Parts: sequence; structure tokens; C-alpha cells
Amino acid sequence: MGAEDDGLVGGARPIPVVLCIDVEPDPRLVSRQAPEPWRGYEATQRSMEEWRARFGDATGAPVHFAWFLRMDPQIAGPYGSASWVADRYGAHLDAVQRQGDEVGVHPHPYRWSETANTWVHEFADQGWVDHCLEMSLQTFERALGRPCRSMRFGDRWLNTATVNLAERLGIRHDLTLEPGAPSLPSPMEGEHATGPLPDYYRVPRVPYIPSPREFRRASRNRSRTIRMMPLTSACLHLGLQPRRYLARLLRNGVRHRRQDTPLSMWRLWRAPDTFDRMLDRALAAQGRPYLAFAIRADGRERPELADRVDACLRALLVHRARERFVFSTPAAALAMLDGNEAAGES
Repeated sequence: MGAEDDGLVGGARPIPVVLCIDVEPDPRLVSRQAPEPWRGYEATQRSMEEWRARFGDATGAPVHFAWFLRMDPQIAGPYGSASWVADRYGAHLDAVQRQGDEVGVHPHPYRWSETANTWVHEFADQGWVDHCLEMSLQTFERALGRPCRSMRFGDRWLNTATVNLAERLGIRHDLTLEPGAPSLPSPMEGEHATGPLPDYYRVPRVPYIPSPREFRRASRNRSRTIRMMPLTSACLHLGLQPRRYLARLLRNGVRHRRQDTPLSMWRLWRAPDTFDRMLDRALAAQGRPYLAFAIRADGRERPELADRVDACLRALLVHRARERFVFSTPAAALAMLDGNEAAGES
């Protein structure tokens, strides 16, 4: 099958779909004096219930989402408590859990800099990163009355020490990785960071057990309890541009050349790379296909971004494989994929 072949894999196996929703404040750089309300999350609550019903009608199966909560120092300081979102929106979190949704944490290692008078992404101080993760998980357990099992680290940043700590603290499913994403000096232009984002060119494109020495590589150590579940990537149509094909091959390797571009729902997808065509390519590239995406709840406050997300969700709704889609929690998706077999990739 060629790199640009959009044919789907055969068979009638269910295709797990994990839709992650990052629950966080509307602005990235929260005001410390007058912290802003979470209007985007409030709008997302209403929107996702509508999508739940529509996906249920389209697939004929129950629909479950995965919500990831901010409970780190950037929330604790301005809002007065790391558990603010659970305290303020407890009724919604109770409701989605009754419907079978997953709820996890979405830590960001923001640290206030008096010198720069702004929030800084503190990636270089592992002690601070550990503190942010520990605060998030401890707060989650106090607020929700149970240990947290799923995580999506903020701005796709992650390192091996953090994955190993997350496992020791009880995390079983991580959905941070965006295969094909490059290294960047900062998550957003104009924001301060003490280190770069890692590149994810050569990470596995299937759920895997991470190596304790390098989280971007798979391990054969089946005794580990944490699993990485990479988000979905596919390949762009590059036309008659052999240099770009070669660059893609060199970055991602032969094995992953057809899954080199993360399917971000914030992106404006244009022909010949419309979101539905990218879905076809992603599914065709996988032996045991699954889909995993992430959206930010605060995006509902920005109409142009909300429109892009809705366009991608509509593409899922009408996709030709939709009757095989099962919107699942991470644990249920891994069970469908036979996670032990998938995790053996090296």
C-alpha cells in the first residue's frame, strides 16, 4: 500500500476512539490578581453532551469521553486551591463519571517568575515538575475520592523521569504523545520556557510500555504498569516534492513515515489533506486501528477554533467507518486493542 493510499483496513473489528478534553482556564497565562472564569469549559460541557448524543446515534454504542483536569500550582495560587475545578464543577464531573467517562489530570509545570513578571514553563527543574505532578495527583484523590489513573501532560511536554514518577504514583495510561511533532523552544510563541519541547518523530504509533531509560522507546518489560497511548497521526499529501518525502522519511523512519503529522483538531485542514482523508490514511496505516485526539475546553471561547474542532468532530460523525467506532475510556480502548500484544512493539 502506497504512502498516499487512503484505503481502509478490512474486517469489521471495532475501532476504539479516545477523545480527550483538557479542562483548564480560558487564558494560558492566568491573572494572579483576578483569575478568569472557565467559560470555555462551561461551554464545552454543553457541547460535548450534544456530541455524545450524536455519536451515540451514529455508532449505535454508548459514548465515553476522557476529561483531564488542571490541578497544579498555576491553579492553586490564583484560584485559592488546586481543587478549584472539582469544587466549582463537581456536579458536572459527577455526571460524566456516572455516564462512564474517564477523568484524569492535565498538569502544567508553570512557575511564576518575579524577574520576568510572567508565568514560565519550568521544564528544566525536575524537582518542580515532580511537585506539579504530585500536587495534581494528591489533589485529584482528595477531591474525587479515588486515585487518578490517567494523565495528559500539558503542551505535550514529557520526559522519562516524569513518566517513571507517574507510574510510581499510580498512573496507568498516558495520552501526552503526538507522534511526528517536532522539538520547539517553547509551547507558544512569546511564552517563556526553561527548556524545549521534545520531538516525537520516532515514538511508537501504537500503545506501548515505555522503557524506564527512554520514555519514547518501547520496553519488553511486561511488569511495568504504565502504558503510553499516542494520539493519532497520518501523512500529508506532498505531491511532486521528493525532497519533502525524503525529509519525512529521515525524520520518522520507514516504519512511521505514514504517520508523521498529528491530527490536531485545532488545525485548519484543507484539500487534499482534509480531516476525513487524514482519518482514512491514519486507519489504513495501522494493523489494529484506533483513534485518539485531544481538544482544549478553553477553545470554546474562541469561535474560529471551536469551528475547527466541530468540523473535525463532524468528519468523525459521518466517516464511512463510523459504525465501527467505539468512543472509549483509555482502559477500555486498550482492552479492545489487546494492549499486552500491542505493547510488545520494540
